[in-house]
Amino acid sequence: MAGEIMASPKSNKNTAKKSNLPPVAAARLKPFIDRGIANGIFTDDSAVVNMFKAKAQDPTLKETLSSLGGLKSEVGQAFLTDIVLTDLTAILRQKRYTAHMKVWEVSHNTVGAASGTPRAVCNIFGQVVVETDDEVLDPALFSMSLWDADASIGDDVERDGVYIASVSCKALNSATLDLKALAGLTQFVEEEYEHSDSVEMLKDTYEVTPIAELADDVSRGRADYRLVEATVSFSGVQNSKSGNQFGKMLLKDESTMTLEAIESGENLLLNALCSTDIATRYGKYSRVLALCTTKVQGEWGLSASIAVALGVIVVAPPVAETSSVAAKEDDASSYFKKAISLDDDDDDDDEEETVEEVVVEEVVVEEPAPTKPSKASKASKGDDDTSEEEAAPEATSKEAESASPKEGEEGWVEGDDDSDDEWGDWE
Repeated sequence: MAGEIMASPKSNKNTAKKSNLPPVAAARLKPFIDRGIANGIFTDDSAVVNMFKAKAQDPTLKETLSSLGGLKSEVGQAFLTDIVLTDLTAILRQKRYTAHMKVWEVSHNTVGAASGTPRAVCNIFGQVVVETDDEVLDPALFSMSLWDADASIGDDVERDGVYIASVSCKALNSATLDLKALAGLTQFVEEEYEHSDSVEMLKDTYEVTPIAELADDVSRGRADYRLVEATVSFSGVQNSKSGNQFGKMLLKDESTMTLEAIESGENLLLNALCSTDIATRYGKYSRVLALCTTKVQGEWGLSASIAVALGVIVVAPPVAETSSVAAKEDDASSYFKKAISLDDDDDDDDEEETVEEVVVEEVVVEEPAPTKPSKASKASKGDDDTSEEEAAPEATSKEAESASPKEGEEGWVEGDDDSDDEWGDWE
C-alpha cells in the first residue's frame, strides 16, 4: 500500500502534459488558451503554438528578434509572446463561426505597387452555410478578402472547391456575408458538403437589373451589388497603363438590344472590368449571370466591376492554334535537309515552304546574292510591308484608347481594409 502511495506522484509527473511553448510564453499565454478552450475557440493549445512558431519564422521580425538575442533568449521569447498575445486577445474578442464554403471565384493580386506600397490580397467569393453555437443558418453568399500575410492562406483555394474554415463575421443578416479571417486560426480544409444550386442561389439573393436601368441606380458602396443577366459581346485580357493585366467584358441584354436604343444612339453595352480568369472563361455569345458594382464616371460613362460571373450558357473562347511551321522547325534534321535542297526557281510553293525559305535566307545572308527577283515580286512585297507597318500603329493606338482603364484605377480588385479603401473614387 505504501509503495503504491509513494508511486503515485511519480506517475502523475510522467503523465503531465508538457507545453510546446517556451517557458516564458507558456506562463503568460496559458490563461488565454484556457479561455479559448472554454469558449469553444480552441480544442487545445496547438493553434497558439502554431501562431508562436509562425511569428518566430516571420522574415519581417527576423532582424528585431536577432537584436534581442534570438529565440533562445528570454527577452526574445517575451517579444514574441507580446506579438502573439496581441493577436490572441483580438481573436478572443471576436465571435468565431464555422463556415461551409463553396468557392465561385478566387484571385490573387498585388495592389498599391504604383504608389510604392505593394500589398498582397486574395479575394474569394462564393456561397456559404454558417454554423453558430446554437443553429445552422440559411445558405448565403459571402465575400472574403485576405490581406498581406493572410493572403497566403488562400494559396491552395481553387474555384469550385468546397471547404470548411473558422471565420468571424460582424453581420450575419447581410445579403452577402463579409467573412474575416481569424489570425492564426483560419485554414481552408477540403470537405464533402452538399450546397444548393449556384445559379438559383444567386437569383434568389439578388434581382436581375436590366443594363439600361443601371445608370439610374449605381452602387453606393463596394458591397452594393447589381445582378445582370447578359450576353458576352467581347471578352479578353488587356494591359493597363501601369503594366498590370486585367480582364474586360462587354455585355448586352434585351434592354440594350432594341430598335429604340439603336435609333437614340445610346450606349448599347455594359463595359465591365473583371479578373483575367473570368475573361478567359467565357467566349463571345456566352450567357452569364454577372454580379457587379457599378458607377458612372465622367467621360467613361457607365462601367462595372464584376465580382463573380456564373455561366448560364457557355461558349468556349477561341484557342490559339499552334503553327505547323513551328512544329517543323523543332525537327532540326528536317530543317537542315530542306535548307540544303532549297532551289532558286520561280515555281509557286505553298505557304509553309515560303516561310521556311525566308528563314534560310536570313541564316545564309553572307553567301552570294540570289537571283534577282522580278519586278512584280518586288512590288508585291513592298506593298505588303508598307500596309503592315502603317496598319499596326493605328490598331495599337485604338486599342490603347478603348481598352486601358483610367490612370490610377485598380480595376476589378476589391478589398475590405479601411486603410486601403479605394471607394473614394465612387461618388
